[in-house]
Amino acid sequence: MKKVYTLMLSLFTLSAWAQDIPMQVIASAGGYFENSNAGISISWTLGEVAYTTLSTDSYILTQGFQQGNLFTTSIDEPKSNQEGINVFPNPVSDILKLRIDNRFATGNVFIEIFDVTGKLVLSEKMNLEQSSPAALNLSNLRSGIYILHVFSENDNAKKVIKLIKE
Repeated sequence: MKKVYTLMLSLFTLSAWAQDIPMQVIASAGGYFENSNAGISISWTLGEVAYTTLSTDSYILTQGFQQGNLFTTSIDEPKSNQEGINVFPNPVSDILKLRIDNRFATGNVFIEIFDVTGKLVLSEKMNLEQSSPAALNLSNLRSGIYILHVFSENDNAKKVIKLIKE
């Protein structure tokens, strides 16, 4: 008989669940809409006037406003050797000079200049071994703000900066 009780107790503990705190709200009005084809759901409540945030080490409870699940996304940018790239002067009038430390890049360097609408206005390929610092003629560009993208052939060095053309 003792073995039967032990067996029943162990089966009971295997089927037990831990405590669960479901998300719920008490309000005078509300609704829920879900469109699985579009992948959206909307849930709303009306008439909640009090709100307070209470927290412990394990939980955060925000009263008064309907709370959804928290999802965070991020993009990990690759490490780049921006300190090895020097672009000067900025603001520039006609000639932009570019110096890249040869510890980070050797051979060809690609330079792209975009206007504020994202249109590519200049694309150059330079060989660093021929001249240091390299000079880039920007006299044909109008005055304004541009985005300068400099990157090496082996992608060890890259830099994106705001460039001001006088």
